[in-house]
Formats: sequence, structure tokens, C-alpha cells
Amino acid sequence: MAPADNKGSINDKDVSRRRFFTLMSLGVGWGGLLTALGGVGVGAARFMLPSVLYEPPTVFKIGMPEEYGIGVDTKLKKERQIWVVRNERGLYVMIAICRHLGCTPNFFQDQSLFRCPCHGSIYDTRGNVVGGPAPRTLWRTAVSLDPVDGQIVVSFNTRQDPDPVGTPEGLMVEELGREVEPYFLKI
Repeated sequence: MAPADNKGSINDKDVSRRRFFTLMSLGVGWGGLLTALGGVGVGAARFMLPSVLYEPPTVFKIGMPEEYGIGVDTKLKKERQIWVVRNERGLYVMIAICRHLGCTPNFFQDQSLFRCPCHGSIYDTRGNVVGGPAPRTLWRTAVSLDPVDGQIVVSFNTRQDPDPVGTPEGLMVEELGREVEPYFLKI
């Protein structure tokens, strides 16, 4: 009788083990199905909500031309990442992004130079490279006058990027060639 009891107890263990694995597979199966359906539900709900990027506008007004005197105006460098430069012939706007690795140069009034603090690129007030590793001149962006209120409109969508010429002074672009519409506003 003892061997029969052992045999019976082994069968009871096999059944409970089989039942355990059956319940586990059902749990894993139903759990996976519910997780997949939940993911689809979250994806559908996320689809209904708009993905909005809160970035600054690429076309904006910076004020009247009379607000800018001869020389470099740096008041919009932090807010809009631009410098407004006015000379005897008119006004242009340069983007305050170093052409080497995208750092923000600083303007030094006493030297009349833009200097990049990270890698040492140096630009003159026309955007020409006069020192450092920068491979291109600073960008100039499109500027125009609003026909309604007469304010200066800056457009980051259009950038002037002429091919510079290597000279002993640095990478230069002829200034009169850069003073063309829409990158230069004759005032």
C-alpha cells in the first residue's frame, strides 16, 4: 500500500504543478493582452492632444529705425539672439550664433569685435572672421519695414551666407556685396 500512496501523492503534485502552469500562462496571456490594449488606449488619447512646440517666433518686430544709432546695438542679444548694426548707409541684423560650434559670442565695444568665449572665434562688426576657428562669416537675416506701422521686421527664415574669401586679415566678404535687400535696410 505504501507504494500506491507514494504514486498517488506524485500524481497530486503533477496535477497541482500542471494547474499552476496553466494559471500562469493564462495570467501572462491576459496580462499581455490588457497591457497591449492599454498602450493602444494611451496612444489614441495622446493622438487627440496636440503636440505644440512653444518656440519663439521666427518673424518678429524690433522697433522703429530711429531707435537704433550708428554702431552695434546689443539689447536684443539675450531675448532674440540678434545684434542690430547701423552704419551710414543703413541697417542690418546679424544672428548672434558663432559659425564654429553655435556658441553665443559677446560684443566688445572698446575693440569693435565679437568674441566667442568658448573657442576663440573673433568677428568684426560686419560679421567677417578675423581670428579663430570659425569657418564662415556671421549670418545676416532678412529685414524689412512693416508697411502699416513702419517697424523693422526681422525674419530668421531667410539668412545671408556668402562664400568668404581667405585673406591675411581673415575670412572676408565684400561689404557692398552684402548690403543688398532683403538683408540690408537702406535708411
